[in-house]
Amino acid sequence: MTIALRLASALSALALSTCILGSGAALAQQAARTSSSPERPAGESSLPLPKGPQQSKMPLVSSDLFEEAAELATGGRIRGKPGVSGASVGANAESDAANLSEPEAFGSSTAPYTTARVAVGALGSSTTNAKTPVTSYPYRATGKLWARWGDSWYVCTASLVKKGVLITAAHCIFNYGDRAEGWADEVRWYPANYAQNGAPYGYYSHRQLRVPTSYYAGTDTCTQAGVVCNNDIATVVLNTRDGQYPGNVVGWYAYGWNGYSFKKSSFLGNKTTVQITQLGYPLAFDSGYQMIRTDAVGWYYSSGSLKNTQIGSAQTGGSSGGPWLTNFGTKPSVSSAASLGNKTSQAVVGVTSYGSTTKGYNRQGASYFGQNKEFSGSDYGGYGAGNIGKIMQDTCAAQPSYC
Repeated sequence: MTIALRLASALSALALSTCILGSGAALAQQAARTSSSPERPAGESSLPLPKGPQQSKMPLVSSDLFEEAAELATGGRIRGKPGVSGASVGANAESDAANLSEPEAFGSSTAPYTTARVAVGALGSSTTNAKTPVTSYPYRATGKLWARWGDSWYVCTASLVKKGVLITAAHCIFNYGDRAEGWADEVRWYPANYAQNGAPYGYYSHRQLRVPTSYYAGTDTCTQAGVVCNNDIATVVLNTRDGQYPGNVVGWYAYGWNGYSFKKSSFLGNKTTVQITQLGYPLAFDSGYQMIRTDAVGWYYSSGSLKNTQIGSAQTGGSSGGPWLTNFGTKPSVSSAASLGNKTSQAVVGVTSYGSTTKGYNRQGASYFGQNKEFSGSDYGGYGAGNIGKIMQDTCAAQPSYC
């Protein structure tokens, strides 16, 4: 299978067997808008967010589908060798420890989770509670994503998995099955955003957009067109700003495939489960300007050719594309009296793809990162297996200096 892309620069005719390009006219027009990122004004720490109401593109599905998925999870068997890529804290990243929470909340679906604002409520030795620990690594490698179609802006979430490459949901930057007409006209990423003025880092503009070809063509394995799909994932290559890649400013995460850190548990009905930390900017929380964190046990399920992961979460539209991380936080020094286990790299193993139509049901789902019907390869050029391996291989082959 292949990966479809759109570049924000004019292209000469190229024989690209693994890519579908947008039209030359559209590419040239896009290049004029976003071939370089704006510089920060002198003395300014941020650039304003787009004006107008925020809109979410998150697909919503019936709670019945989540119940069916939970039942199917018991028989779900992951195939293929798990793997993980490398992460970096960035050149200037602090090493604040993550504040992991025990699951304590339940929606009407009874799936346990904790959903809360990342920013602290009371200050320690810091100076601004709204910035702490959002502006510290590893949180700040996640940010608010804005995408524009015509005059309409939509909001999502995205995170860095290479120094210049974001991972997000395909539906955040592309309209399912619309081929050359599906791409967003403009995409902006605001790392660690915590205010309406785009603070603290302003934004990075897009250089290249890429989605799986099955999503581009409308042939992906889904329960309905563009909803609950195998490959609702995308990469966004970002322009540098002030001569720096965004990852060298805020850091980036690893990414995992084929069930990295997933484990079949007899204690949980023999389901294959994984501890997930989800980060996002849901519109229903703090008007969408504060980073929200959910900690939950996720479960893998397969139904025919469909492979997904689900969690309990109170997050809503705007959280789409946000990372589902395993082993999130900074690694402590451990003496011989203790052990962290054998999976210690924080890695993105999914991105928020859909939620429930029922308020208070509080579950969300993600396309499974790894081998599936559309992307069966066990290793794509050293970038990993399945959908995540293929999209990262093609992204980095096209923009190697950003990886």
